[in-house]
Amino acid sequence: MMRFPITDLMNQNECYNFLLNILHPNGFGCPNGHLLPPEQKPHDLSRQPLVDYKCRICGRVYNLFTNTIWSGTSYDCAVIVLIFRGFLQGITTKLLAEELERDYGTVLKWRHKIQQQALEKRLDEPLPDIQTEADELFQNAGEKGDKHTDPEDPPRRRANKRKGRGTFDNDRPPILGVVGRDSGQIRIAVCDGVKQTTIQPKVEHWTNVDASVNTDECTAYEHLNETGRFHSSVNHSQKEWARDDDGDGVREVHCNTLEGIWTGLRNFLRPFRGVHKKYLATYVAMFEWSHNIKRASVNFMRALMIPNFTYLPI
Repeated sequence: MMRFPITDLMNQNECYNFLLNILHPNGFGCPNGHLLPPEQKPHDLSRQPLVDYKCRICGRVYNLFTNTIWSGTSYDCAVIVLIFRGFLQGITTKLLAEELERDYGTVLKWRHKIQQQALEKRLDEPLPDIQTEADELFQNAGEKGDKHTDPEDPPRRRANKRKGRGTFDNDRPPILGVVGRDSGQIRIAVCDGVKQTTIQPKVEHWTNVDASVNTDECTAYEHLNETGRFHSSVNHSQKEWARDDDGDGVREVHCNTLEGIWTGLRNFLRPFRGVHKKYLATYVAMFEWSHNIKRASVNFMRALMIPNFTYLPI
């Protein structure tokens, strides 16, 4: 793919105003709550339009990025906007670093910071749907980038073909998903394994007690009926993909909605050519957000860039 650096084509002042609107919804001022007087001159102009101010009340020196995820960065506003946009769109770190002519390792660290925010602030309330599905995906994810000097601990070979259900320890972490058929909203989590004690509490948390939960034959779901939920399952091992239980001609018992979502998740992860399992949950969280909100809202971007900001749907 041909590289085409575009940093110089962006207007720094417009990027500054874009970030100002996101990072300071209550007005720009020092971290101690003193607003910047309109007539005050900058304290340091060496990085215009990103300038430092000195608070007239408490003497604190601050700028646009103080107390945000970008605090301490040397990047200018245009680079930050492009990097942030790339993270939200799932562009690989390697491509971003090359196009913006920045250090790969530094861009990767920023990706991990932003995606950790996405993981911590993802939606966690129960789905409103009566009809839901639950399913699990086993994703190959080893320790990409880690050196394995111990001969008894060799790096995982590509295309892990380990038989049986995957676990976090054997480099095939299971990813649990629950989707509402009407809302289309999903809840996803990377798990250590697929034991009932791991899976069922999450399904209970993400569904209402009167919900109908459709799954495959995995034994982790077999006690859901005891929680008040109506549980139906199809047996994939017997090549059963959908079933009509109520005789209305519609095969309502299936988890095909989630199967389609898993295809989307695999496509999202594929360009990264492997993800370290320690960070897999953060990549999955970014996919979950993109599926649930479709378009990056101001509140969503604030939630990722302001550590103490709580996401408010709009």
